[in-house]
Amino acid sequence: MGETVVYTVTLDGGRGTRISAPLSTGALELVSRQPTLDATTSINGRVERRIAWVYRAVRPGTGRIRQFRAEVAGETVTASGVTVSISPASAAPARRAPASQAPRASSSRDLFVRAELSRRTAYVGQQVVVDYVLYFEPEISPRQTAPIGTWDAAGAWREEMDVPSTYPRPATIGGEPYEAVTIRRIALFPTRTGTLELAPMQFTVDLVKILRGGASNDPFAPFFSPFRQRSEDREVEAPAVSIDVRPLPAGAPPSFTGAVGGFEVSTQTEDLRVEAGEAVRIQVAIQGDGNVALLEAPELQAPAGVDAYDPREDREAFRGSEPLRGVKTFTYTFVPQGGGTFTVPAAPFSYFDPARGRYVTVQTEPVEVAVSGDALADAPPEQGPDGPAGLKASARWREAPGDASWLWGVLGGGLALPLLAGGLFLGVRAGRERLGGRSAQAAPASARERLADAQRLADGRAFAEVEAVLRDALASNPDAPAGGRQRAEHLLAECQRGQFAPGIGPDLRATIAEVETVLSALDTEPAGA
Repeated sequence: MGETVVYTVTLDGGRGTRISAPLSTGALELVSRQPTLDATTSINGRVERRIAWVYRAVRPGTGRIRQFRAEVAGETVTASGVTVSISPASAAPARRAPASQAPRASSSRDLFVRAELSRRTAYVGQQVVVDYVLYFEPEISPRQTAPIGTWDAAGAWREEMDVPSTYPRPATIGGEPYEAVTIRRIALFPTRTGTLELAPMQFTVDLVKILRGGASNDPFAPFFSPFRQRSEDREVEAPAVSIDVRPLPAGAPPSFTGAVGGFEVSTQTEDLRVEAGEAVRIQVAIQGDGNVALLEAPELQAPAGVDAYDPREDREAFRGSEPLRGVKTFTYTFVPQGGGTFTVPAAPFSYFDPARGRYVTVQTEPVEVAVSGDALADAPPEQGPDGPAGLKASARWREAPGDASWLWGVLGGGLALPLLAGGLFLGVRAGRERLGGRSAQAAPASARERLADAQRLADGRAFAEVEAVLRDALASNPDAPAGGRQRAEHLLAECQRGQFAPGIGPDLRATIAEVETVLSALDTEPAGA
């Protein structure tokens, strides 16, 4: 419990479309909708794409990652679901590197690689930077290196980092001169106490070696060609290393959720003056050198009369910095239901600072918003494009004085009534089909497919399709939880803004992401999930 599972999909033959993280159930939860890895390679015209998402074990028991589905080169491909057994943290067995991965003796000391750690002892969650450094004699000139196979660091979260320079630097080991270059850099965040063992890592090295002297039939070779070169490929292995991981000290504050490192918190608001019913978005950004991927959102409390929705998360890693730094942004949405002024109070965020050896608590900034307009319950109903148009609640008939032509109008109106009634019937039926579901003439696509298709439409049509998906979900689940229906009603209003206020309406991708969350809350999983 508390550890993470990395779910990686490899698509062979194309980049694929309609790709999203598989749903998780049970004791697993998705850390972020954004993939932690999305890399595409092309070898001899063959395209391969690797995508990875991270799931976290939140309680002991059984978790499941549901079926993955995508389209590659016009064909639908699937990957079966995965079941994960989760044990209590105290019962998690210590995992050691297999005997087959024991370090092998190097066949030569003219070229070797080793893992160099930024620290040998760390707290749970504290960042450890691992540099894999290639050492070689001056007569050797490496041209290219590449890792061989996979690499394991059980009990740690791993983030790849950028190597700032591959220019060799001088080094001395055992009194011998070498050139050194960092070929790989990794940031590790231990997730449990004890000894964390890093398995050996193997590399292949394409190099050129200068051969001094040697026999030759050319009598002038010693003068005009004193050196000869030889190209070759070598395999080298960095031996296993270990890190001693200590538990965090006692006395953590209630707002501590596991953040370890040094962090800064900032708060931004788009608009501090809104109308009743308009959304207020507050962004809280947490930046630092800890594991920002696992940061949890601070709890912003909504005052009475203001609806609040779960925050949207965005993450960015600065992989060129050492130590690794990153920022995670939480976007909260509040919708006031009436006029006046409301305040979102400051919220605490706590982290453990290894440099100072103590817990630190900072706060978000309080936000005060002025709201104009009447309470939504008292406001007159708004006539929108989807409301009944051209239908009068009552009609008053007057006799046209002095002209008998009114009789022909009555007769003509009577003849036109069946046509009018038929037109109204067809219009109402079409409206119900659009708002309540799809036509029965064709089997409806899954909600996931429809949302993916919506992203390729123009803004107005896209929001109309998203609205239709959401209304279908509400119609097919009348007993959905009140919280899910409340969020769905808010999103329907956002879709209306997107259709009829292009350019100033909500962000399409963000709205689709929120709709996917609501579909899960309504317990209407997309087909094939």
